[in-house]
Amino acid sequence: MKKFAALLVAFALVSPAYAQKLNPAFAPKTTFQGTHPRPKVATVSPASKPVLLHTGKPITQDQKQQLMLSVTRATAPKIPAGAMRVQTPILAAANLLTPDQLYLNGVYIDALGARVNQFDGVLSFTPGGASYLILNITVKPSTAYTILMKVNIDGYVITSPNIPGGINISTSSALNQGTGVNAPQTFNTSKGENEFAYSFVANSAGNLQVYINSTDSFWSFESCEISSAAF
Repeated sequence: MKKFAALLVAFALVSPAYAQKLNPAFAPKTTFQGTHPRPKVATVSPASKPVLLHTGKPITQDQKQQLMLSVTRATAPKIPAGAMRVQTPILAAANLLTPDQLYLNGVYIDALGARVNQFDGVLSFTPGGASYLILNITVKPSTAYTILMKVNIDGYVITSPNIPGGINISTSSALNQGTGVNAPQTFNTSKGENEFAYSFVANSAGNLQVYINSTDSFWSFESCEISSAAF
């Protein structure tokens, strides 16, 4: 009997779960240490000035790759151009955000001061620094990213159709404009659908935020495609 008890204790040390079924006295003691907050992802900036492209026409695949090559060379100028190869984008249309899908694969959209039309789901923004779209992208080092975004210009503060509107894009809040690589860039728009591309390389791994707003246009968000290429 003593030998059996000794064997039971030994087995309990090897298999606590099985021993607990035999005798609750062998149940392990759990001590709660309280809740631990999840670590926050660091907010990062571009490693060099992002490149903005708006031609008034749809952006081609070749133009996206050229944008990636430009920011890659600007980030690592010591690498000989002949030794640098920008790969085919590995995300492309797989990361396509729309008003119906504002989160996908480590990318999500915040819309501050926006209005959602309950009938068609359009995400609309008003002119001014208090109404803007924030694109949050989980980025990796040594990787070029290109945002291909479609927006619709619904109207202007000055209603004349001859007055061009402008879209501002930067990695700094419209309420707290940055300088250097975080400085805003602006392009003029025409009424209706506009497409533009914005390419950058992050200075480290983390969350890179891209802010988009307009000071003189009523505009709505249609879609955003995120492409990336390691180098």
